[in-house]
Amino acid sequence: MKAVLHVISDRQRHRLPLLKALLEAARGGADVLQVREKKAPAQEIYQFCSELTEACMRENISVQVLVNDRVDVALASHSAGVHLAGKSLPVSAVRSLFKRAHYPGLVGCSVHSYDAAKEAEKAGADYITFGHVFASESHRGQPPRGVYELARIVDDVDVPVIAIGGIDRDNVLPVLETGCSGIAVIGAVLDQDSPCDAALRIREQMERCGVLPKVPFPLQRERKKEIQR
Repeated sequence: MKAVLHVISDRQRHRLPLLKALLEAARGGADVLQVREKKAPAQEIYQFCSELTEACMRENISVQVLVNDRVDVALASHSAGVHLAGKSLPVSAVRSLFKRAHYPGLVGCSVHSYDAAKEAEKAGADYITFGHVFASESHRGQPPRGVYELARIVDDVDVPVIAIGGIDRDNVLPVLETGCSGIAVIGAVLDQDSPCDAALRIREQMERCGVLPKVPFPLQRERKKEIQR
């Protein structure tokens, strides 16, 4: 199973209209689109997710749409799941809610340390995102965690680990060589004249890596079968 490419939305870091930029990223090879809207009302996020999902379906693009933080929107829009931030609901609470709702969505969360990664695994996260690996526009002035800490976490947890923070086509190979399950980017794709071409170039670099992910990123259809059993 190949490493996956996540593209995360950011209202401050895109050149094309955001919906078009994300759709282009999917055309270029993004496996996951994460809709992150920190301040928008629920109805607006719901509408955006629905339009994005429908646009991908019309073009027969196989991509998973995750909703950042908003568990209610993830459930209402039947997205592929939810990604939890540091101050979101606990992973265990969301996992319990999804099971009661018979909803096969993924529950992922962001972590910034080894201990937090272990805690998220124990709480039942389907995957974790660790960073920032390199210096990042999203964390100006904060020292990066580095590839060695990423490798330590990948070695010691048994859930997929997505690396994030300052990753682009020029430095993606040493990241993937840790055995992580994939990478997440924002500006490296969305803040480009052609998000499609940018995603394609990153994907081409990713394909050059000879190291397979230690744990493949879960597909939603596999989660659905698991819950139905």
